[in-house]
Amino acid sequence: MSKRADVLAAQRKLGFGAGGRRERFVVTQSDLLVGVDTVIVAPLDDDAPMYERDPLVVRISAAEAGTSQPQVVLVHLIAAARLDRFEPTTVGRLSPKSMGLVDNLMRTVLHL
Repeated sequence: MSKRADVLAAQRKLGFGAGGRRERFVVTQSDLLVGVDTVIVAPLDDDAPMYERDPLVVRISAAEAGTSQPQVVLVHLIAAARLDRFEPTTVGRLSPKSMGLVDNLMRTVLHL
């Protein structure tokens, strides 16, 4: 059972990121949505110079992402995906502070 702020790795390519790499996503949906076979996620990408001034990303640590280098959450690319598309265990977890930044940016992107 995936929970909000968990970082999941896709078992097979979902259409984001470079080929040959595990795609990672952070769960953005509420934990109140239990028993559904889809999950709302935002993709992660390596933190790179192209994201330096991008207002649509949230920077997170490598430890949070379960990677060897810092990542960015691409909040504006949220999507729904079937849970069976992801590995059964989490690979990371965002801190409450990072998830709060994601929440704030989602409110702005969705104009809530």
